[in-house]
Amino acid sequence: MNWAVLLRGALTCTVFTIASNMAERVHDHGPSTSKRRKIYSCLSPSLVSPVILDDLSTAIFTLCSSKSMLLPYKVTSSNAASPVSFSKAFCELENLDRGFILGDVFRRGINIAIDFLHGNIPEAKHEKIILEKLVKILKLGVEMVDANVESETDMTTLLANHLFGKLAISPDFTIFKGCKSERGKRCSCSDGNCVLTGDFGDTSIGNLKVWHGSVDVIIKNDLVIENLEKEQDSPGGKSPVEVKLISDNLSRNPQLVAETIVFSFLQKRTHPELPNFLIPCVGFKSSAMLLMLYDSEHDVFLESSLIPLFSSTCKNMFSVEAVLVTWLAVNYRFLCTGLTEEMLPFKACFFEEAKNRKSVYENNLQMHNVGQTPIKETTLPNEWEFSDFVMESRKRIGQWKLKGKT
Repeated sequence: MNWAVLLRGALTCTVFTIASNMAERVHDHGPSTSKRRKIYSCLSPSLVSPVILDDLSTAIFTLCSSKSMLLPYKVTSSNAASPVSFSKAFCELENLDRGFILGDVFRRGINIAIDFLHGNIPEAKHEKIILEKLVKILKLGVEMVDANVESETDMTTLLANHLFGKLAISPDFTIFKGCKSERGKRCSCSDGNCVLTGDFGDTSIGNLKVWHGSVDVIIKNDLVIENLEKEQDSPGGKSPVEVKLISDNLSRNPQLVAETIVFSFLQKRTHPELPNFLIPCVGFKSSAMLLMLYDSEHDVFLESSLIPLFSSTCKNMFSVEAVLVTWLAVNYRFLCTGLTEEMLPFKACFFEEAKNRKSVYENNLQMHNVGQTPIKETTLPNEWEFSDFVMESRKRIGQWKLKGKT
């Protein structure tokens, strides 16, 4: 029997029952104390408006439906074995003609969100903290601060500060230093007192022998965010010798594919303790975002369908679906459950594509200082030349020291 059909049916019943009784549930005390967990006041669904709760239930249901596709791809051709920057990455993908559901790789996160709708909270302390991040932004009505976005950089800083940073377990993030403007650490929103919780700095990853470069944003060294909006004025790009050239399309974008694969290998090497190595990266432009995920242990590459960034009814609100997906992505260490058994056979064949550079991807990728000329160790000569002047000067210094002692 198809478990996906069963899951969809069960979830349909659960979510729509919740939605239809939303107003009552806000004031409902639920089951007896002996049959339910204690609800902390800051995590109570009653603090969130019924409309937003209804939107949340719909967003969860969407992530468990074919509207939130997760498609596996095979890498058929690329320059992954060449020393090229991300913006010049070439990567052709072949659809493997199988569709999966995005919610399937974030089962822990989906369960926590559904439990919240039912008035239950997780036992683990770190999961309570993660849930509180979601609830806090939902309590605010998912409202985005008004902004006059005039450039790619403005949108990047705005989303980093008001969406990705707020939903991560730590609000710390690094924006590519080339994005820094006269505004400094002030956010690009209309609130003159709003300051970035992150900073500008080095966001380079990779290795000069293979794919490498600077990404737009790194959330707490855990998640790559890339703004794929095409530059209109080409202000110099991400390095003195490189102009940022980005495809109009989010789907199968070669730059984001390269960054996703590199970051997955990097996380696998630096964090071998992770329960799985399905690492997401986020790409966005204009009014949409998507996830690309790569498992560098099992060589499986997945791409989500497009997710609307903003509400269809209010331009100053993020869509609840974008908030939910962002929450899952920035906290993937705790909320991502990895590949399902059904996904494992659909190989990306990147190991073969990397050719003789596979060991570089596995062992020699780094974060920060990628592309900078290393300082060479100075080799001291075996012979030294002492001039008459130097020898006479040393003699005179010796005479002065002797004179001082007498």
